[in-house]
Amino acid sequence: MEGFGNKTMDNRIRELGLTGGKSKSLYGREGHLGITLFKFAGDDSGLRDAMRMAEYFEKINRGRKSWGRVQPLTPSKDDEKNPGLVEVDGRTGEKKRIFYGYLATVTDLDKVDVETKKKTTIESLRELTRTK
Repeated sequence: MEGFGNKTMDNRIRELGLTGGKSKSLYGREGHLGITLFKFAGDDSGLRDAMRMAEYFEKINRGRKSWGRVQPLTPSKDDEKNPGLVEVDGRTGEKKRIFYGYLATVTDLDKVDVETKKKTTIESLRELTRTK
């Protein structure tokens, strides 16, 4: 299965009732990495939107821990056979990607492009919530 474009991902995330973010597909030498970054406003409302999205995915067991269990070490054509990445509609036989989402941390910076790294500011969530 091919990766989704930014517009498609924006629409899919809105279908889940999550708003405020803008998607950016991540690419490497081999093409789409199967990862889409959602950027939110750099203020309190953006942080709330990002946390709401992370909580949504965590609640349905599709957060960081779940992603770590199903994520293949290297993407391959067999990914569409991985039941942790793709679900098949019992009636139609249509394959649909399973979405995972989590709040990024500093360790996730190695997965993003140079431009995104330059524009990113890392702040401690613990300190942010303590000062509010």
